Amino acid sequence: MTGSCGVLSTLVLWALCSLQSCQAGAPSSGNGNVGGHLNGTLLFDSPGHGGSHSLRNCSCAAEIQDCDEALANLLCSCRTVPRSTLPPGGLRMQGGGLTVWVREQWVLRELLNGSAVQDLRLSACSHSPFPPAQPIALFGLQRLRLRAAHQGAAHPEQILNIVTATERGRGKGRPSPSSSTAPPFLVSFLDVALLNGLSPLKAYSVSSPPVPSLAQHFPHLPLPPQTDPDAQPQPQQDCLLTFIY
Repeated sequence: MTGSCGVLSTLVLWALCSLQSCQAGAPSSGNGNVGGHLNGTLLFDSPGHGGSHSLRNCSCAAEIQDCDEALANLLCSCRTVPRSTLPPGGLRMQGGGLTVWVREQWVLRELLNGSAVQDLRLSACSHSPFPPAQPIALFGLQRLRLRAAHQGAAHPEQILNIVTATERGRGKGRPSPSSSTAPPFLVSFLDVALLNGLSPLKAYSVSSPPVPSLAQHFPHLPLPPQTDPDAQPQPQQDCLLTFIY
């Protein structure tokens, strides 16, 4: 229990400190449905297609086994995108989801951090454990699925659903006690060490002031750009911060 509290404390402190130095999110790079669904979007760094200098961007009409690059290239429509052209935190998955196979941490740090995605599946494709790293920030996340790759993982697959008070109230047939009619703007901080599968996934959510107040305290929070109205928080919309560790 003491270890879990320590991890959570570290995660919270990182969030409060790093939000003051993050860069603004980049423009949209695409949309799609969750990998494994029809027309799913699949991204992965490929040793055979530029290694750490590029990324494979695939649209798949059928479920692809995790980390099976040959099968993805065979069954999906894929193209190679140079790493130098990837906008940092530029993914805007409007109304859909995303599957990412991760071999190197730059994919998490440079591509996913600051992205907006509702349904995310992360699969570790490296047989070596991921070293400690800063958590990544995600916007609008409602469902998270994690898969560890290396042998000996005590928790090879884990799933998290983020449910707001509004949704809980609707499910029980009563209105939410919140005075705001809009659902909260979701901000999640993910500890990437969970991809090692060595500990059970835990999450802690806390309500925060409306977005304008939050932005005043953290002016460099990488919110979606103004050119992306679907992902932008609304005035006076409450925020729900979720720490996943």
